[in-house]
Amino acid sequence: MNGFNLHQVLLMIQHSISFIGILIILSGILYSTYQYALYFIKGRLAKHDPSINLIRLNLGRVLVLGLEFIVAADLIGTTTTPDYYAVGILAIIVVIRTVLSFTINRELMSLSAEKNKA
Repeated sequence: MNGFNLHQVLLMIQHSISFIGILIILSGILYSTYQYALYFIKGRLAKHDPSINLIRLNLGRVLVLGLEFIVAADLIGTTTTPDYYAVGILAIIVVIRTVLSFTINRELMSLSAEKNKA
């Protein structure tokens, strides 16, 4: 009975952290869409304004933060899975998300370097 309660608590923690990651990503997407719409309405896109990269930079940072939360939730999920197959699937998901996070981080660093040069 005590193990069952711990399992339920871990599942609730996992789902909560995952939900926070999704909220972070969703809020970043909405904010970036809002910023892009302002750029579009003001006609700055037609002028090839280089500050559009700031939208990409901010969105990338939010995506990486949200992905980190989701990876953390997956790691917690490995403690609640009873068999090796489920642990293997979770490990593959974590690897894919980590590679995606690494790739986004590299692009963010290149955008930051461009911003600092300007």
